[in-house]
Amino acid sequence: MGVWLTFCIIIFGIFVIIEELIYYFWNRYVYGPNVETKMKWKKRVKRLQSIYKKKPAVESRESNQEKSSL
Repeated sequence: MGVWLTFCIIIFGIFVIIEELIYYFWNRYVYGPNVETKMKWKKRVKRLQSIYKKKPAVESRESNQEKSSL
């Protein structure tokens, strides 16, 4: 009985995934690609990249100039 239950759940899961894919691609065909959402994701990725980029160390330049003046 457990085998049949598992088999039915897997078939139902595959059916749901296929149905959602058909719905997604049909809406994309009818309404076209969603450019606004694509641009929002690009902005988010760029913002995250700018956060994680290394910033130049300003303090090291100032400390080097102070040492050289002594």
